[in-house]
Amino acid sequence: EALIAYLQNYFVEEFQSSVTSDNTFESRLRDLFSYTERAHKFDEQETKLIIEAIDKLNILDPACGSGAFPMGILHKLVYVLGRLDPENIIWLDIQLEKAVKETEEAYKIGDEDEQRQRILDIEETFDNNTSDYGRKLYLIESCLYGVDIQPIAVQIAKLRFFISLIVDQSVNSLRPNLGIRPLPNLETKFVAANTLISLDKPLQPTLQETSIISELETKQEDLAHIRHKLFLTRTQETKRKYRKFDKEKRLEIKELLVQSGWKNESATLLANWDPYDQNTSSPFFESKWMMGIK
Repeated sequence: EALIAYLQNYFVEEFQSSVTSDNTFESRLRDLFSYTERAHKFDEQETKLIIEAIDKLNILDPACGSGAFPMGILHKLVYVLGRLDPENIIWLDIQLEKAVKETEEAYKIGDEDEQRQRILDIEETFDNNTSDYGRKLYLIESCLYGVDIQPIAVQIAKLRFFISLIVDQSVNSLRPNLGIRPLPNLETKFVAANTLISLDKPLQPTLQETSIISELETKQEDLAHIRHKLFLTRTQETKRKYRKFDKEKRLEIKELLVQSGWKNESATLLANWDPYDQNTSSPFFESKWMMGIK
């Protein structure tokens, strides 16, 4: 029901005229989500738009427990993508386009080595594993988030997603590590925190404080990029490097937050939240800071 409502709203907001004008749209969506052998009832343009809408989707379970709801959503989306795009042609193109855009934005001018490696990694994901693996990996990367106040619940949720990815990897005895890719790092996808409590933030910065806002936003974008890079980081050495960058950036942001009108206590709480400490639960929740989403 949540997915159907989202897709209806998405089409109304983005494409008001053509695709939502007929009253069969909801019934065709419901048929798409049902488990059936029938062909779906969407044309080529509508199919591409639905897949693009899925890629832009953000799903946050604020009390995820061991991850039953996000896991159910993942399986349903994988099924829908399989019906709409059985060869993963559209889904792969979307991931490649995003990779180019993300690397260009991150480095202002495109870093060719970074871009090339990211594209090769995406192509390898689809070429050397089952078709569902590429669907799951990039749905988890782009769409799924969970929070629970209990660290052990969050650990179990992550374990379920790891297992879900493992079962769709293909073993190849001729490749290093049998062709099994390291699992993604889910520290900023599933976090232990209290979603009922937010931090005490200033409502409106003063004119003097607004001069710092631009620098603050740049630092926050840098932090989001570091955490995004960590999602698919493969070696322990690289993980340690990016975690060090993460801590340095958090401390820089803390100073700017205080200068922009935040109370020192709130800024300290925010900066001290360490996504890589898996055994503690945060007394507050801030989705933009912890997950990079509004």
